[in-house]
Amino acid sequence: MKQWLASGLLCVAAASNVSAADNQDDAFQLLQRMANAAHQLNYSGSFVYQHERNMETSRITHLKDANGEYEKLVMLNGHRRQVFRNNDEVYCFLSDDKTVMVDKRHSKRYFPALLPPQIAELKEFYDIKLGGEERVADRDSRVIFLTPKDAYRYGHRLWADKLTGLLLKASIWNEQHEVVDQFFFSDIKIGLAINPKEVKPKLHGKKLVRSTGEGMDQLVPIDDGWDISVAPPGFKKMTAMKRILPGAHMPVNHVVFSDGLAAVSVFIEPVSVKTVPGLSSQGAVHAYTRIVANHQITVLGEVPPATVIQIGDAVSSK
Repeated sequence: MKQWLASGLLCVAAASNVSAADNQDDAFQLLQRMANAAHQLNYSGSFVYQHERNMETSRITHLKDANGEYEKLVMLNGHRRQVFRNNDEVYCFLSDDKTVMVDKRHSKRYFPALLPPQIAELKEFYDIKLGGEERVADRDSRVIFLTPKDAYRYGHRLWADKLTGLLLKASIWNEQHEVVDQFFFSDIKIGLAINPKEVKPKLHGKKLVRSTGEGMDQLVPIDDGWDISVAPPGFKKMTAMKRILPGAHMPVNHVVFSDGLAAVSVFIEPVSVKTVPGLSSQGAVHAYTRIVANHQITVLGEVPPATVIQIGDAVSSK
């Protein structure tokens, strides 16, 4: 009898392990489908970005054709702003409607294209699991949970459209499992025909300002003499360049680290009289500032405090 009971328990345990493995494999396949859908499908809809007590509403139109991806993003409240994307070239129309900021999309991703094209490395740092089914923007969706394996990243909950795989909703939760940030479509049409004129910017008569600096069409490397020795596990250096930030006149050194989901920016610039060293936060975003060799080091990202502090403390002047 005891032998039968032991054998039965082993069978239950084996079945449980197989079920958990199948769940993770199914979740990973849906995650890859979601990553592809955001770039391969035509869609148009309105979505809400909610952080702390603030809510911003935008309308997005995305076209995929033989020449690549085209996208138009219009902010529907707050300051007037429109963003157009032609593949990796991004045009941001500022509120005065006369100046256009031109940038390259190197590592930053935008809803619903929040996932990296290749998601295999996420398995190392997140437990990936399928959840239940829910309705989002009047469409059936399947939930996926990404639970961090360490204290250097937040957890994610993603809602994938069951029919197409497109990401319909995304939320980020902190160590206390509180939702600190989320996007969600309020309405969405997928697979519709889109006139290319709808997603192409009209640049005639506009002043173009490149984020890499006046007359700098190519990436300019950061100043010599700076080193970031150690980053948290999984965070890799994606870009290191000089760029002009909105409202600034001189380029600053900008280094970006990412684990595939979260991105962390490091800005290195001469000390300002307004510099206040230390840690600050706004919703899910944490910023850490310190002074090194008469330069202000600012590390900014939608990550836990431990991540920005470790990267900031690793910045040194040779």
